[in-house]
Amino acid sequence: MDSLRFRTVLQSSPQPHDIRAEVNGMEEVRPFRRYFWSPIRPTAVGFALLLGVLMLAGAGKAVLYDTLDPDLFWHLRVADQLDVQRYPAPLVDDLSFASIKTAWTPYSWLADLAFKRLWDAGGFRAAIVAQAAMTAGLVLFISLSALEITIERFGRPRYLAAALAGFAGEFLALPYLSFRPVTIVLVLLTAAAWLLQRDRRLNQQSWLVWLVAPIAALMINIHLYAVFLPAAVMGLLAGAIWDHRGARRYFAMFALTSAACLMTPMLPGVIEAAWHYQFADVMVAGHVIAEMQPFYYGQFGFIAAGLVLAIVIAAIFNRRALSSAQWLWLAGGLLVMLRLGRFAPVFAIFAAPTLAVTLPRLSDLPLARRTTHLALAMLLLVACFRISSSFPNDQTTLSTWINRMGPDCGGYPTLAADFVADHIPPRSHHLISEFTWGGYLEWRLGDCWQVLMDGRTQLYTADFWKTVYLGTPQARKDYLAVLTADAAILPVKGSAFRQDLLDLGWRAVWRDERAEVLVPGKKESMKGVKV
Repeated sequence: MDSLRFRTVLQSSPQPHDIRAEVNGMEEVRPFRRYFWSPIRPTAVGFALLLGVLMLAGAGKAVLYDTLDPDLFWHLRVADQLDVQRYPAPLVDDLSFASIKTAWTPYSWLADLAFKRLWDAGGFRAAIVAQAAMTAGLVLFISLSALEITIERFGRPRYLAAALAGFAGEFLALPYLSFRPVTIVLVLLTAAAWLLQRDRRLNQQSWLVWLVAPIAALMINIHLYAVFLPAAVMGLLAGAIWDHRGARRYFAMFALTSAACLMTPMLPGVIEAAWHYQFADVMVAGHVIAEMQPFYYGQFGFIAAGLVLAIVIAAIFNRRALSSAQWLWLAGGLLVMLRLGRFAPVFAIFAAPTLAVTLPRLSDLPLARRTTHLALAMLLLVACFRISSSFPNDQTTLSTWINRMGPDCGGYPTLAADFVADHIPPRSHHLISEFTWGGYLEWRLGDCWQVLMDGRTQLYTADFWKTVYLGTPQARKDYLAVLTADAAILPVKGSAFRQDLLDLGWRAVWRDERAEVLVPGKKESMKGVKV
């Protein structure tokens, strides 16, 4: 009897050629999938392996190519100030001698404190791991958002198309991801976008989607990018009104996320900082900072421009595949990215997943093959070995790690800072620095010296920036001529201040392949300097 039942089940199960036809017809084989081979399971395994490769590629950037972000170091010093104050509130800056001396708002206060706790617990290695995890998380949620869109549109997942969308989003976002507060917010924003897409796929029946409100409350205490979450919900609301579907739900969600973005103890300062960056910050408008330049600049800018063009063209040619809300997300992401290159991750979060439904139809069968599984698994193992073997061990110092890529690939003046600490007596306690190294020198030498500037552009007047970077060379030299400082730590290549200081009588007392230490040239200023 049992053998007869088994033969009956076997005869009624789909044959291999029927399975292939059903996959191509986008029909899921459900009967007896627990006991017999199903095309859905191996395809999902292939997608998971491919997604793992993409995530590992993004995470590997933190270990294989990046140095630590310049802003990290002043974030750590700001956390020290917040610890002394014991509660989140505006601070009067004492890290730079040229900054404004009225209270400013450290709007990333929660991230600053978290970074400090992480750094104290695990040092720079913990920071590397955290950056790698955040990058992998962003790639994961972009790909899952793309998967949700395909299920909503076609009734089944398009695994290969979702993976390609994840790759496009990763390529556009990766240059802007590092260990700093905005990366945390970008990951949270990507997770919220996935929750919103998932809710649409479930016909607006998901209770999990209401997590977007506490996510928004968390984001606003980490970075100003939190405003993109209620903006995304507003896009869904506008699309629902246009389509006459679910507007009441999105109105409530928009009200909740907007209210959540007010839940910060520094609300007035947050609003003021956002206004300043948009309309009054001359460094943001001046495109002097690399991330403020157009997204298509740089070594791979033409590829990024091609990807964006492909996303837009695919959306236009297959416009019926996108809902009104998805069109608004794509258009909004494109507008903000064209405003500033640093908004490219925002475009990647909301626009890249649309590729999964606007690309020409791609078969998922390659992801179901065992050879594909084996190849991807081998690639994962090789990548894991490559990354783990390059991770800094206990004998690797911070100075060695952040300068491992050589003098032409970023890094910090670690040896120059050591020289100043050991040989330059602090008299004025002022140290001339340039934009990129200011934060590191505040962290390394801040107990004895205040630097000229760091990356907090909102802490300096517009006249200051116009004088030192955006004005005429003569105006900069005149400004440097009246400064009182014990030393200057400047890059050997590309320094804006070096020649001016030499013309003003300063002299070099130490130099390596990366940095140079200058001191005032007057004899009385040189007394006590151990050269």
